[in-house]
Amino acid sequence: MTQQAEYQQKSRVLSRQTLSLIEELGISASPVNFSVFYSYFEETNDDLVTAIDILRSNNRAFDDLQCHELHQRYVQQPREQETIETLTADLRDQIDHVLDQFSKDGDQAYLADVKNALNAVLSAANHSDDANDHLENRLDEISSEVTRLRDDLEKMKNEALTDGLTGIANRKAFDEQLRNAAMTTMESGQELSMLLVDVDFFKRINDSFGHQAGDQVIRLMANTLTQNVKGRDITARYGGEEFAVILPDTKLEDAETLAENIRHTVEALDVISENRSEVIGKITVSVGVACYQLGEPLARMIERADQALYLAKSGGRNLVMTENDLLVPLKKSAAKA
Repeated sequence: MTQQAEYQQKSRVLSRQTLSLIEELGISASPVNFSVFYSYFEETNDDLVTAIDILRSNNRAFDDLQCHELHQRYVQQPREQETIETLTADLRDQIDHVLDQFSKDGDQAYLADVKNALNAVLSAANHSDDANDHLENRLDEISSEVTRLRDDLEKMKNEALTDGLTGIANRKAFDEQLRNAAMTTMESGQELSMLLVDVDFFKRINDSFGHQAGDQVIRLMANTLTQNVKGRDITARYGGEEFAVILPDTKLEDAETLAENIRHTVEALDVISENRSEVIGKITVSVGVACYQLGEPLARMIERADQALYLAKSGGRNLVMTENDLLVPLKKSAAKA
């Protein structure tokens, strides 16, 4: 296929996409509207694509005025600026030529031509500034609105990844951050470990002191975990009274040491109900620790951490167990055989 044929085929595809979106948005297929959304699908104007994406994600209604403003700011003005720059370059060449001729023979006519050319440039610039003042003000308002919408989107994204009760990462954020950490580990070859931390006998706290006391314990656990991790470590509420900690560049034995520190810190706490001023007393946690094996599905590491946590629970609670402890029964069976 020739370059011309490829260009024509691409143009037909872009035109169909443009007309389809214009119909979906319920606006007229005017030249201005068509130009705006053709440029959008062409993806050669990043600012225009960003502006339209933000407006569409916020369900903003499009009309001829909105499209006209987008056209003025992102389609027409860059082309006008390019034209102005071309004309300016031509004028500069002409002026340089006139000056060169004037320096050679001192003809006053050339000097008059220079003055006329400069006056024409200044007049055109002043006229352009006056004509665009109102448009610039309106475009500044649109730009401010786009910035506000972008900030709102960022805020909404952060809220969607944050646990409302504790303010730390939620399960969705945990899944995303664990994937990112695993990708970094695959690239660097560094270790990656994780903890699953569960509050022991949490149901008793809710039953004995009420759900507000339970929420207080959950917040206390989030603060305790956050204070005990550092750097790139990530703490998340995994679900209910269960928490997860992602530990990049951390070996299994180091993760186990951190888990023991967390267990001791929690065990040393004396908790008093904020709502009823009742002594809740000691709380403890059980922890499961696992380490990522390069290339394995992340679900397998999470499963090993969960199995180690179950082992800590079944072993009497207030314990730390690692994936290595899961192999002990197998070793004993092999020894007997």
